[in-house]
Parts: sequence; structure tokens; C-alpha cells
Amino acid sequence: MKSTKNAFLIVTLSAAVLFAGCATTGNEHLESVTQSSVQAQIQQGKSTKQDIQEAFGSPNKTTFTDSGLEIWTYELSHATPHAINFVPIVGAFAHGADVRKKTLTVLFDDSGVVKKYTFSETTDVAKGGIGQ
Repeated sequence: MKSTKNAFLIVTLSAAVLFAGCATTGNEHLESVTQSSVQAQIQQGKSTKQDIQEAFGSPNKTTFTDSGLEIWTYELSHATPHAINFVPIVGAFAHGADVRKKTLTVLFDDSGVVKKYTFSETTDVAKGGIGQ
């Protein structure tokens, strides 16, 4: 009887991990982007809005500076849940995920040419549950 319960638990946990997977939101063009690949693709004073859109797609957000210059922001977040999330009862008290975020921000001049850009990649841990 005990081995049947253990087998059921193993199958249940395996299925939960398999079906839960990871969550990705944002611009998937950034998935394989690195600092060096951004430097190779964007040239300040030369790359245009069209060049940026061809390389990275449409921005997640478009804003403007006080002087009217356009800023495009690209973001990608990828969360991988911790294994403890899938342990019955324990997951309600302490759960979390490793979160990787990439952000590309591009500032254009009045002519639509890249004036400045920044790229960052951060890793964080998101925690939740009653015990957090």
C-alpha cells in the first residue's frame, strides 16, 4: 500500500512539473539577445527606427521625453517556478520562481536615428505564500 502511495505521489509531481512549465511574457525577439548582440545590431547615430523594428519587432512601450524625443522599450520576462511549488500543502506556504528579465530601451533623435540605447539583463527570485 505504501509503495502505491509513493508511486502515485511521484507520478502526480512529475505531471505537475511537466505541465506547469515556465511562463514567458513580453517581446520574444529578446529571448536570444545578449549585450554583445545588441552592440552588433545597434549603432548610435546610424541605426534607424526601421532598423530597430526589423531587428526586435514592435516595442512593448513607446514614450516621449519632455523635448519630444521618442523612446522605445522592449521587455521580456521569463519565470521558472521552484519545485517546492508542486509539493502538496507546502506549496501554499512557500512558493516562488526564478525570474529573468531583459530590457532594451532605445532613444531616437528628431530624425528617427538612434541617439542612445541601454540593454540590461537581471535575474531575481519572486517569493510568495503564507510563510513569506
